Amino acid sequence: MSDYNFLMESRLSPQQFQLINHLSRIAGSQGLNLYLVGGAVRDLTHGQQVIHDLDFAVEGNPQKVLRHLQSPPKGSEPAPARIAQLRHQPRVNAAEITFANGVRAEVAAARSEVYSKTGRPPDIMPADIFEDLRRRDFSVNAMAVSLHPNSRGLLLDPTNGAADIERREFRALHSRSFQEDPSRIYRLLRLGMRLDFKAEERTGMWLNAALESRAYERLDPDQQGRELRAILQEDNPGRVLKELSERKLLAGLDSKLASLRLPYDHFARIRNVAQMLPGADAFLVNFHCLTAKLGGTQRNRLATKIIHDRKTAQMALGMDAAARKLARVLGSSRAALPSQTYTLLSEQPQALLMFLLAYYRQGKIQARVKNFLFKYPIVRAKMPRTELLTLGLEAGLKFEKIFHQLFLAQLDGKIKSHQQLLKEFRALAGIKEPVPPAAAAPGTRPKAKTKPGKTK
Repeated sequence: MSDYNFLMESRLSPQQFQLINHLSRIAGSQGLNLYLVGGAVRDLTHGQQVIHDLDFAVEGNPQKVLRHLQSPPKGSEPAPARIAQLRHQPRVNAAEITFANGVRAEVAAARSEVYSKTGRPPDIMPADIFEDLRRRDFSVNAMAVSLHPNSRGLLLDPTNGAADIERREFRALHSRSFQEDPSRIYRLLRLGMRLDFKAEERTGMWLNAALESRAYERLDPDQQGRELRAILQEDNPGRVLKELSERKLLAGLDSKLASLRLPYDHFARIRNVAQMLPGADAFLVNFHCLTAKLGGTQRNRLATKIIHDRKTAQMALGMDAAARKLARVLGSSRAALPSQTYTLLSEQPQALLMFLLAYYRQGKIQARVKNFLFKYPIVRAKMPRTELLTLGLEAGLKFEKIFHQLFLAQLDGKIKSHQQLLKEFRALAGIKEPVPPAAAAPGTRPKAKTKPGKTK
């Protein structure tokens, strides 16, 4: 059996692992049982090297965790990155969270769902973790890892999803699965392409029946937006959208998209850019690519439907204009010096830099953006920060200001040697140059050294 404590520590990003530890401490202090569930457990079990999102289930009220998560840390208590977006889902007592460091997570109450009638939302009731797992879509997503201090790392797998992961199969948990929640149609196709999994025989039959009955036409706008968002967060969204288009399923997500000729070559270009930048989030650039051929009204509608956060939606809708403005400056003499390029691009969001690399093919723009992303960080990392700190100026705002000034000078070639760097630092910091050893007087010989025990 896999050691999930080891898998979490070794496969999750440092930021994700820090969040897990932080939430575990919060839940423990509130007397709540917390579990890592769903896709993250599936991908850890499967051996995926990149875990996209973290989903947590709480036996009890997750608001106790969320309130503590939003409050400032006390004393020396460690805390994860600042929350950039938080979207509450009151009906299911959950919240979708995006942190400033890029980590995405959902914290939800463990629940059961009972569908009284096909096409209507289910009745929601609090439940224990085993009921919560059994109401999920596929066995491979119905696994949990305990984060309670007394059982941390324990795998809960009531539907034997680990065996289906070994077989690379999706197995729906009951025959009405796709009829009750048609978004599962899109999830199976999307995840199947990412993981190279197939539907097992009975699940394939249930899927085909749902397709024949056009169950996908019953998705509500919130479900449509959630699935479109998930597609645009995939590593290869163009491939997923092409598959859905060929199956005539795009209309189930949005009728306007179904009539578009999607620019799959642009999606491929964006993917190539994202692969150059480990940990990069291409979501907003993919959104622009998906909606670029739509009119302003339709783009605004889809931004509201897919993105939710107003500020982020405005950034996505204004990306084309912002890129044109930035490209003009970047291609001009105002960015001729490396320090000018660095200062200009330091103020820009990463999504806008990805947009430039994907859509602006001019050599000067490409070179300057790539230098900023790849070359200049190496120059900064090689600067002798520790040695400079030993020269007499304490770490702090003044030190960082001088350090940055020297970094920009080094980019522009104004500092060419290590000794020159030290000299410039002392001058800016107001530190006197060390006094060299006194030189011998002209015409005199240095005294000969005598061996111990001998005299002249």
